[in-house]
Amino acid sequence: MNCHPNKDAEQEDHNNLLYQECLQKAEGDKIRAMAIYTHRKAILGKQDNKEDLDQREKWPMLAPLLILYTIGTIGVLALVFGFLASRLNWW
Repeated sequence: MNCHPNKDAEQEDHNNLLYQECLQKAEGDKIRAMAIYTHRKAILGKQDNKEDLDQREKWPMLAPLLILYTIGTIGVLALVFGFLASRLNWW
């Protein structure tokens, strides 16, 4: 069930206009026009996705990087402490 029939009609009109524009650029060659149309639709889809990802999260890798760096720092400190403890006979 479709909740927004007007939105679909507008999208279809936009797609038809885009195809007609591509057909004009292809000088009536339908195969070439379809290739141009498909390429332009892919570009438009990627632009929409980039906007959504940017708005969803500003620093998407910040939390995993902080966790990895913290674990790495603790690991290096433990190795250095263990090495010094064994060399200086702390235990």
